[in-house]
Amino acid sequence: MSQMKKYFAILIILFVCLASCKRKQEDIIADVKKKYTEINQKLTDYKPKRVDDLTNSGGGSITGYYREEEVKKVVAEHFTDSTRSFIECYFDDGMLIMIWKQNYVYNRTMSYTEERARANGDSVWYDDKKTKVQTNLFYFNKNKLVKWVNINNADVKPGTAEFIDMESVLWGETAILLKQLKEQ
Repeated sequence: MSQMKKYFAILIILFVCLASCKRKQEDIIADVKKKYTEINQKLTDYKPKRVDDLTNSGGGSITGYYREEEVKKVVAEHFTDSTRSFIECYFDDGMLIMIWKQNYVYNRTMSYTEERARANGDSVWYDDKKTKVQTNLFYFNKNKLVKWVNINNADVKPGTAEFIDMESVLWGETAILLKQLKEQ
């Protein structure tokens, strides 16, 4: 009977140790924010490489910031007649740690001027003051999406189909950006 108690005690201790080794999400996010800040503070120390984004029909550019051969940050800018978007990907020790997406959605296309609107009998035309900014923040731990703050500044629940699908989309987009930086 005492052997069984020893095994049970060892199992409990092992379980407590494993449970305490798991990092809390708040700690992970705090570490990511710290690394994100460090990367941006050292941006002038990194070697930039800029290429045209060949995958975007509206045009755009991709800029990678490197410490020696290691990518630290990738910035993609895309412009169309109806939107402007920016994507920033942050890396630490070769691991994706954060993606920040900003999408500016215009009320009308930029080419839809007041003159064109009036000629069409329309009272609404492009107005930069009516542009809506949509921001998404994605936090990663060991290349795995752990937190998503959506355009409504609300957390998307991990494990949902939307969350899981977004992780795949983000990895696909990031891989394309990195590939273009490498090949051009």
